[in-house]
Amino acid sequence: MMSTVLPRRSRSWTPKAIPFGTLILLLGLWAIFAPLVGGYFGFGFYSPETWHFPAKWWELHFAGGLASAVGGFMLMTPARGWGALGRLLAFLGGAWLVSGWAFYPVWASGTIEPYGSEFVRGMRWLGQLTGPGGLVLLFTGVAIGLFMRRTIVEQAPPAPLEASRITVPE
Repeated sequence: MMSTVLPRRSRSWTPKAIPFGTLILLLGLWAIFAPLVGGYFGFGFYSPETWHFPAKWWELHFAGGLASAVGGFMLMTPARGWGALGRLLAFLGGAWLVSGWAFYPVWASGTIEPYGSEFVRGMRWLGQLTGPGGLVLLFTGVAIGLFMRRTIVEQAPPAPLEASRITVPE
């Protein structure tokens, strides 16, 4: 059984990336809006108030969430070149959601502390920053795998057998 490598290349966009782009978009929107509307159901990050826009929200939640949401949208769009930029934006947004809070004291005074008891603070970290960021990174990794170029290998038709003469020893 012989295989031949054909010079064709696969497409750079695949419809299989649409569900992952949708999930990344939704997680980015969650990272943006959860601290703003979380007060309605007791899940605000910085305070129990709703639609409160502190500077910390702009720098941590909005920046990472927006990059993730735009990257997820770009992953769903079959325009040429948008997939690579979408993957980069989604990766940077997810990485910022996961680790941006650790770098906050570098450019601002103070630290990031959600309100509530120890357990509730942990759930807020997990539900609004590190959890969505980690899932964005996971789904971006899957999308990167879907967008990788693969060489297409097709089976070659079997070579015709030459007529051979069979001789029987005497």
